[in-house]
Amino acid sequence: MKRGFRFIALLIVLTIISSLCSQAFADPQPPQQEMDIPAIQRAIIDKQLEVERVKAEIKALDVELEIAIEAYLGIQQELEKTQRELQEARYRLEQAQREFDAQKDILNRRISNIYKHGDYDVLEILLNTKSFTDLLVRLRFLIIIGQQDADILAKLRRQKEKIRKIKMELEALKQEQLQVRLQLEAKKTEIENKLAEREQYLANLNAEIQRLIQEEEERKAREQRELLQRLLQLGINGGITIEPGRVVHTALKYLGIPYLWAGDGPEEGFDCSGLVMYVFAQHGVTLPHHSATQFTMGTPVEIEELQPGDVVFFGNPVHHVGIYIGAGYFVHAPKTGDVIRITRLSERLDYAGARRFPAKPIPQPPLE
Repeated sequence: MKRGFRFIALLIVLTIISSLCSQAFADPQPPQQEMDIPAIQRAIIDKQLEVERVKAEIKALDVELEIAIEAYLGIQQELEKTQRELQEARYRLEQAQREFDAQKDILNRRISNIYKHGDYDVLEILLNTKSFTDLLVRLRFLIIIGQQDADILAKLRRQKEKIRKIKMELEALKQEQLQVRLQLEAKKTEIENKLAEREQYLANLNAEIQRLIQEEEERKAREQRELLQRLLQLGINGGITIEPGRVVHTALKYLGIPYLWAGDGPEEGFDCSGLVMYVFAQHGVTLPHHSATQFTMGTPVEIEELQPGDVVFFGNPVHHVGIYIGAGYFVHAPKTGDVIRITRLSERLDYAGARRFPAKPIPQPPLE
């Protein structure tokens, strides 16, 4: 009886131990509530995603705006060319008219002289020859007189035709100028509408998103100041040459100046091609206020051969431009609402190429 009781007790103990061991080695099953992402964390992620989506929307608007602005500048450049051609055509017309009047005056005097004094008696001239040689001389004289009259008439006809063609060219240029002006006004309206659309988009963002975007802008401003400080400290050792009187030194003077579409001066602001044009003008290089045209000028440079002072271009077609300062950085006027800043070249995914211009150093005052 005791032996049976002991066996049953041992069996119960083994069963309990087995149960405990199976629970100990089983996969842990955390409570369901620990598997869920906390609501606060989900809200943060959703907010971050919303901010990124908003930034992408703003960037898309900025690219559209940049393309429209560069198109406007291209049309403006075309208008200036047409105006120069018009001025030249008017000058040529005045010259041609003066020549025509002068030739007409000569012919009128010749006709008047013939009317008053009578023309030469050709027969009398020929009959009064004293020798065969004299006859040839007189014939040659008569031929010259006839040729002179004929030449004057021919010149008048040619000059009259020239004036007619210049007038036609002038009229065509006036029509072209009118069309270009209309295009310019249409593009200006498009830009103003896009600017209004951008402002409206920003205004419609909720306060929390606006605050987050503002915080990011402030962070970027701090980074820009720190970046500039580091670059100035690195100097030549970091691959950046900020030599007084050189292009990079001139360009960095305008850091922090606001972006202004179609702007070309430090008083009010710059757009991207306006900044490049203004900087290089100080170094003896004349460039148009249009990035796509700037891209057709100068000497092409491979990205591996970039040097401080080279001009870098972006977009397809080209619609943005900046000045390379070395070590993978460039200075530019980025977009509406921003300021002239330094940016890493690798941040732009639309790099199009670079050009080098024969920039002259600006003379510096002697050190005292």
